[in-house]
Amino acid sequence: MRKLSIVLLLISISFMTMKANNLSEHKSKYLVLKRWDYPQRALVPIPIEAIQKENSIEIRFLENIDNQVTFQVKDQQGNIMFQDVIITPNEQKTYKIDLKGYKAGHYKLLYIEEDMTLVGEFEIE
Repeated sequence: MRKLSIVLLLISISFMTMKANNLSEHKSKYLVLKRWDYPQRALVPIPIEAIQKENSIEIRFLENIDNQVTFQVKDQQGNIMFQDVIITPNEQKTYKIDLKGYKAGHYKLLYIEEDMTLVGEFEIE
């Protein structure tokens, strides 16, 4: 029984190291979006997917949006480094924010709709 548990432990460690190696080779990161300032207690799907690549953030719209959308990038002190308002987001499926010229540090991406704000955090190294 003891040998079996050691073998299972070694197998699980090898899978964890393989996964870590695969993640380290991949240059893009998914931003984890958190819901803030939503007035109702209802399950609402997240309408976008944000991926950080080397010098940009690519945002893909996952559903049709009826209202205008505001994107902001804020630094650690809360200063707005980037802001753009999209009137008709359904006309474009992806949106790109250029991060060239940004200093290394921790930033927040804000997706602001009429009654909802999503916040994703990312880091530039």
